[in-house]
Amino acid sequence: MTTWSGVAEAYRVSFATLCAGTIDRLLDDTAGPRHLDVGSGTGELARRAQARGRTVVAVDADPEMVALSSQQHAGTTVQAALPHLPLHCRFDAVTANFVINHTPDPRAAVRELARLVRPGGRVAITIWPSDPPAWASLVQEAFEAAGVVSPPSRRLEPGLDFERSVAGLTSLATSARLAPLGARELRWEWRTTVDDFWSGLAGGVATAGQVLAAQTADVRRAAERAFRDLTSALVGPDQVLALPSRAAYLLATPAPNSLTGPTRPTAGDRTGGGRRARRSPRR
Repeated sequence: MTTWSGVAEAYRVSFATLCAGTIDRLLDDTAGPRHLDVGSGTGELARRAQARGRTVVAVDADPEMVALSSQQHAGTTVQAALPHLPLHCRFDAVTANFVINHTPDPRAAVRELARLVRPGGRVAITIWPSDPPAWASLVQEAFEAAGVVSPPSRRLEPGLDFERSVAGLTSLATSARLAPLGARELRWEWRTTVDDFWSGLAGGVATAGQVLAAQTADVRRAAERAFRDLTSALVGPDQVLALPSRAAYLLATPAPNSLTGPTRPTAGDRTGGGRRARRSPRR
C-alpha cells in the first residue's frame, strides 16, 4: 500500500491533475443532492460536485488532504479511512476516485461504499489497472538509467488483493451486493509539465516517489537528469507533456433487496464521530 502522509502539496501540483481526468465522468454518471466523495484528496471532485448544486461530504484519511479538501467546498470534510467510515446516513451519489487501490482491504472498502448509498443511488469507482501507464514506463526507464534500487514489493496479500482491471473491479462490486450499471475502461490525456511531474516524484508521491525518496542524493539527481533527457523530445512548443492515461471504471447501484446501509435518510450533519474540518473559504 502507498502512504500519503506529508505529500499533499506535492500531490496537488502533480498527480492530482492526472486523477482529475476522470472527475467529469463520475459526476455525469451520478446525480442527486447528497454526495459523498471518499478519498477526496485535494477536494477538486468535491468542488465540482458542489458547483453542480450538490451538498458534499468529503472524506480522506490524511489530515493534510483534509485541509486541502475543506478549502474547496462548503460542505463537511471528515478525516477517516476505508473500510470504516464514521458516517450514519445514506447518499444519492458515492464516488471513490482512485482510492480503492490504496486500501488495506479492497473488498471491505467497496462494501462500505455500498452501505452508504441509498436504494436507487449510484456508486462510481475508478482504479488504476495493472498494466503500467505511459508515465510509469518513462519513470521506470529513468530509474533504470540512474541505478535506482527498488525495495521489495508491498502489495497486498493474495487473500486481500484483487485483479486490477474492469473485470476485477466488477467482481468487487458484485461481492458487495452492488449491481453494475456500466463497467469499462476510461481513457484521457494527462497534460502536465516536466517540472510539475517531477515535483510530485521528488515530494514522495505514490510508489515511484517513495522509491525515489529511498535513494541516495546522487542517485536521485541522476534519475532526474535521465527523466528530463527522456521527456525533452516529448514536450510540445508549450512545454506541456501529454501522456495517454487509462483507468478501470465501474458505475453501480445497490442490488435489489440488498440492505447494506443505515436507515437514517439525511446526509446534512449526521456524519458520526470522525474528525471534521471546519468550513473554509476557497483560496
